[in-house]
Amino acid sequence: MSKGIFDGLKVCDFMWAAAGPITTKQLSDNGATVVKVESFKHPDSIRLGGPFIDNKPGINRSGFFADFHSSKLGMAVDMSHEDRLDIIRPLVEWADIVADSFRPGTMQKWGLGYEDLKKINPRIIVLSSSLHGATGPWSRHPGYGAQGAALAGIQHMTGWSDRPPATPKGAYSDSVSPRYSLTALMAALIHRERTGEGQFVELAQIEATVQLVAPQLLDLQVTGHEAQRSGNRKDGAIQHGVYRCTGDERWIVIECETEIQWRALRETLGAPERLDTARTIGPDSLDEAIAALTAPQDAFELSERLRAAGVPAAVAYKGSDLLEDPILEARDHFWPLHHEEMGTLKYNGPAYRFEKTPTVLRSASPRLGEHTEHVMTDLLGFSEADIAGFRDRGLLG
Repeated sequence: MSKGIFDGLKVCDFMWAAAGPITTKQLSDNGATVVKVESFKHPDSIRLGGPFIDNKPGINRSGFFADFHSSKLGMAVDMSHEDRLDIIRPLVEWADIVADSFRPGTMQKWGLGYEDLKKINPRIIVLSSSLHGATGPWSRHPGYGAQGAALAGIQHMTGWSDRPPATPKGAYSDSVSPRYSLTALMAALIHRERTGEGQFVELAQIEATVQLVAPQLLDLQVTGHEAQRSGNRKDGAIQHGVYRCTGDERWIVIECETEIQWRALRETLGAPERLDTARTIGPDSLDEAIAALTAPQDAFELSERLRAAGVPAAVAYKGSDLLEDPILEARDHFWPLHHEEMGTLKYNGPAYRFEKTPTVLRSASPRLGEHTEHVMTDLLGFSEADIAGFRDRGLLG
């Protein structure tokens, strides 16, 4: 069997919540040995967030946590203990990368700032991802992805023109920033391969998210036009919207950019004159006319007919649709992995495919401290007596 493209890479992973773990998941799923270090007195917060298997909360039962931590090893240490470095120092010596997504200052408080780490391991690459970045007046200001999206300008332009700004689903900056984190990390690894030098890489999640509004910022600077909330409308499109269909919460997304697509939409919906009249009156009238024509129709059947006619259209999927989608299934997107407490669940695989070094999700997410003894003995070389001593001192969970 081919090895993953990151086989042999060793990562000491202090990432938590979403933005950080999504980054290190790409490493672990592609062969890297990633040791997720959690404080058993203060574990990763998303272990406490649902959805929970069978709707029963538990530290090892969160689907939210699970999907971001496939193929990782889990280690539980009391990071508030004064002797924490007795365990963490050997882990840093072992690692190629130390990654964290704490508020700046947290790692330094533990004696694990970059200056401390490079004394332990001069070749270490340190990745630190935080909302505001490691420098600047707000560097130590707390916050989450909802604030990140707001400060990146996303929320102001999301929603309807006559309503307050809307919050996009989830922590937007948590989903955007890992792609930049991973790119920067790969560049640092290439640099170390060429020069032997490790380095500190820090990323501001808000700055990563600002990249999404680059076209709007350019438009503002060139024309003076500032993007505003416009619902489902799209500048330059003949028609662009989401329309109800028959069934429970069934909607279809339809877009016409060209006159050819518009003519195909008119014919497929079977009311060309009605739609032409509505288009002449204006976009609100057009949306109402299209909605009346889609309402009695099955979203999946209508989507197929529109696409066959050359009209861009798609069903607005629910989560349950994704798990049963034939296209995702044909590409083997989801990986069924067995977890001791949650059973077998489908985990997100990668969006990319390596020809020579295929991705393999090797294991489900770790239970809290599941691999502590394995890491201590097999990776760090501690004896059973050493481990017993650490437990007696309250260092290990």
